[in-house]
This record gives sequence, structure tokens and C-alpha cells, in this order.
Amino acid sequence: MAGTASVPLGLAGTKPLTAEAVIRRIQTELGGDWPSTGPDGFKAGDPSTAVKGIATTAMATLDVLKQAVKANTNLILTYEPTFYSRADGPGGFGADDPVLKAKREFIEKNGLVVFRLRDHWQARKENDMVTGFAGALGWTRRRVKNDDALYDIPPATAEATVAWIRGKLNLRAGLRAAGDRKATIRRVFLFPGSMTPATMWQRYSEVDMIVAGEVREWENTHYAADMFTAGEGRALVTTGRIVSEEPGMRVCAEWLRTVVKEVPARWIGVGDPYWKPAL
Repeated sequence: MAGTASVPLGLAGTKPLTAEAVIRRIQTELGGDWPSTGPDGFKAGDPSTAVKGIATTAMATLDVLKQAVKANTNLILTYEPTFYSRADGPGGFGADDPVLKAKREFIEKNGLVVFRLRDHWQARKENDMVTGFAGALGWTRRRVKNDDALYDIPPATAEATVAWIRGKLNLRAGLRAAGDRKATIRRVFLFPGSMTPATMWQRYSEVDMIVAGEVREWENTHYAADMFTAGEGRALVTTGRIVSEEPGMRVCAEWLRTVVKEVPARWIGVGDPYWKPAL
């Protein structure tokens, strides 16, 4: 089968290191229960496949899968679903959807194995999804004591802070900002992924700016807009859900190198999927 010509050996030098063996090791290290009904688990490919390399990613897009093949990597650990629904099933597309078929065929043809690693990675007490996001923004040393989601940054206008975020994350058109663009930003709240209204409403008064992956526009975004109209000098920034989760999965690759030493582990970025319209 494609992707299995080179057979990596285990520590004893006799047995190949399979995807199933790698995942067992990860499960042991992370601990907790791994119910078959949960989101974490194998989503595509044969778990008995010998692993040549491991890639972590925020989402196993077709482009990411192609990059993995080029990098001679055949076990992909993804934070978000591969097939566009929470359960990684056909969802509303149907099993015969041409995009789903093309993706599954590419995985099979190239001997790839895809495993979703979300809940258990997110549950780590180190909160790597948040601290990784802060690191990507250059704010690691600015964390507020006893709260890994709060950061005191050098004072700047909201416009300047947004420009900093855009540059650090190499964003094209996926970033959105609402609120007071001239407000002075000193303290920010970071929330990679999808932020609920409850979280925003609970913590907005603590900070000058919230930086999240995504929100529901009719709730959080227009709440932020109305705060500005009401005279509040605050701002809300959304970078895109996947973009906000990428730094945490880069940290995951670094962690994997300490857990699985027989094969290389790397991070593959998804990037900002939005293109900037012509003016």
C-alpha cells in the first residue's frame, strides 16, 4: 500500500511502530477516559499502518494532507474534524459528496491515517491552546499572574494592536475587528476557538480587547459594536477559529517529540483561508 515502503522500527528494532501503538502511547501520557462516543479517535486510514512521521494540525484539510505526503508523514493528528461535522460523518453533505469522496480517496491512496486529538489535548492543565496562541502573538512573558488567558501588553491603539495581530499570525482577510478603533489597549483576553456569549459577557469588563478565534456575529460581534456606540472604549477581534488553534497544535508537535522519539513529528499549518478582495 502507498506510504508503507519505509518501515520504521520500534525501540527494540524488530517491530514497526504502528499508528495504533503511537496513539496508545499518547493516550497513556494524556490519561483520562477515551470513550468511543467522544470526538477523539481514528477518523480515516488503517490504524495498523507503520508510521513514518507524525504531523499535527488544527484541521486536516486536503492541502494539509498533501503537505504531509510531501513531508513523508503519514499519521496526522488533527484538532478539528476532517470531514466537516463534529462526528466526522457525512453530515449534511451526503456520503457521495464529491469533496468528501476526493478527500477519502486521497487518504486511502497515500496510506494516511487521521486521528482527531481535541478534547484530551485541550484538557491538559498546561492549557497549551491558550499559551500557544499567546506565544504566536509574542506575548508569552506578558501573562497576568494566575490567569493564562489575560495578558498585559504594551499600550497601543486598537488599530495598532490589530495590525500587530495580523502581522504575527500572517493573516490575509480572515481577521475581523469591532468596537473602538482608537481605544488604548493595555490588557487583552485570549480565547482560541469558538467563544460563547457567556464567556465574553463574563470577562469583557476585565480587559480592553478580546482576541478570539470566532464568535456568533449576532451575539458577540454586535454586542461589541453596541458597547462602542454606548461609549465603551473596548474592542473585539476574531482571527478565525482554525488560525487561533494553530499555535496550540504547534506546541502539540513539540510535546510529541518527547513522547514518540522513533519517528519525526512536525506541525503543518492551515493558514488563513480567506483571500483579500480587489479594491
